[in-house]
Amino acid sequence: MKNPRKGWQWGRWQIPMTALLLMVGLFGRGPDVKANPANFASLSLSPGFSSKTVKGYAKGAIALHRVVGERDMQRNMCLGYGSPSPDHVLVLKKNVNKLRLQVNSSRDTTLLIKGPRNRLYCLDDSAKGKDAGWLANQLPAGRYSIWVGTFERGQQFRYTVTVDEL
Repeated sequence: MKNPRKGWQWGRWQIPMTALLLMVGLFGRGPDVKANPANFASLSLSPGFSSKTVKGYAKGAIALHRVVGERDMQRNMCLGYGSPSPDHVLVLKKNVNKLRLQVNSSRDTTLLIKGPRNRLYCLDDSAKGKDAGWLANQLPAGRYSIWVGTFERGQQFRYTVTVDEL
């Protein structure tokens, strides 16, 4: 679109970028990550479920702290690189007393989880080595967006995530 006053043309990227900048300026934040669908399989679970495993492909494209925030509730740094949208979504239909979520890969992984009420959990190495894991007690029902990150930018590899009720 040509601007008659300046003799200047809008590039294809300028209109979406202007809309994003207006959103950030007016509302103080970017798009809501909860609105983003999962890149890979999602799970919907109720208490008493049997162990579940989902597969995914980690792509260390962007710093995940830019997507979810710098630190979680325990002041752990949110490390790793991944996609702007969550890799998986876990929906707990009812409260769960104790849950373990374990990444399995051949590489060094990170794990970021954004739960109900925007509670953020940022995890790195687990008892199983360089793969990230999460052991949580008294989880409320709701939606948990899950990012599996690469420790270094640009890495790409396959992984699985296993979810168990303990």
